[in-house]
Formats: sequence, structure tokens, C-alpha cells
Amino acid sequence: MTLIKKKEWPLKSKLDPKIYGPEESAITTEMIEQEIGGVMTVEQALKQKKLFILDYHDLYLPYVKKVRELKGTTLYGSRTLFFLNSNDTLRPLAIELTQPPMDGKPQWKQVYAPSWDSTACWLWRLAKAHVLAHDAGYHQLVSHWLRTHCVTEPYIIATNRQLSMMHPIYRLLNPHFWYTIEINALARESLINANGIIENLFWPGKYSMELCAVAYDLEWQFDHQALHADLISR
Repeated sequence: MTLIKKKEWPLKSKLDPKIYGPEESAITTEMIEQEIGGVMTVEQALKQKKLFILDYHDLYLPYVKKVRELKGTTLYGSRTLFFLNSNDTLRPLAIELTQPPMDGKPQWKQVYAPSWDSTACWLWRLAKAHVLAHDAGYHQLVSHWLRTHCVTEPYIIATNRQLSMMHPIYRLLNPHFWYTIEINALARESLINANGIIENLFWPGKYSMELCAVAYDLEWQFDHQALHADLISR
């Protein structure tokens, strides 16, 4: 999971509201403070770095209509808000699922939270299942393929073209580059190829590589890749 510490409230989308509907989230201050159980206010939780979000809203929402046209699959934009407990465990507070305006209908969004009511409990479980599917697709396409395999290739090429084999940086990096180009080539043949394993097993279907490219444009930044910078950004 790519969890990010929340620094701003309320939650808002950065997508064009003329295309994707109102930017305001349906997750309200009252909902979160009720789930926190009176321990603190939302403002206090933000100051104490207690709120984290798993945010697939803006990345996925433009693909909802496209993916829903594929046979046997569905999609929402999703946000999941977590609270950091005193024992350093994360507790999910609320899940928001969103559909953009489509088929002549306005934007639809709904918030689900843990509940003892039988119907609400099952809706909460279904919402969690959607988020798990969203996270599995993101993990394979972005966290794994893009951030682990794909972005490494330019470094491998540059290292072999520009540095002597005796250069200390070459000797430091080279062991980490073994087999990467070969693995990536095999992946392009049988995993991420058109109508391949990824397109047939994960919800983006034929839009998998397109989504990966969009995520690269929106989320990957060279000067954020150092460990300390990555941790600070979260």
C-alpha cells in the first residue's frame, strides 16, 4: 500500500469538476470524528500526524467509464482514510467510492464505515474488497512494474554507456542491475503484452499500460526517489 500522511483538510479532488463532478469529498469532519471516537478532533489528528490516506481517486476516476465497458469488470475511484492508533497500528475509518458523471447520470459517491448493523457491515466488507482490488492493480502496475522494473532501465543503459567498468559507482551499481533488462524483456513478451497475463487478470484490462504511463507522469519525480525524500513525502 502507498499510504500518504494527510496534511490538508477537507479532502478535495484535483480533477476538472466540469468533467468529473464536484471536487469535494463525501467524507466529512463529523464522520471522521465519530469514527475516532472522541479521542481528538480532525484538526488535532492532522497536527499529530495521525491521519493517513490510500488515495486512488484522481488516478482511477478518469478510467471508470472505460473499464466498466469491459466485460466482467467494474471500477470506482476510491479513497480510504486511516487513523494511527496509540499502539502504532493503522485503523481504517472510512472508504469513499466514486463514479464520475456517465450515461446521463450525475456524479455518484458513497462513504462506507465500520458498523455493527448487518447491512452496513456487509457494505463495509464489499467496499474493502473494492479497495483491495484497486490496491492489487496499483501494486502490480505502478509499485512493481513501473517503480521497480521500468524506471531502472535508463539507469542501467546510462551506467553501461557512460561509466568505465573500473569506475567505483559502476562497481557499486552493477550487482543491482543483474538480469533486470532480461526480466523486463520477458515481461514485455508474456506479462504486460497486449492480451497478456496482466490484462487478463487485473481490473484495468487493456488500459493497464496506459494507466501505468499516466501514473508515471503524475506521481514519479526524480528528486523524490532518495529514501529520506520518499519518507518525508509520505
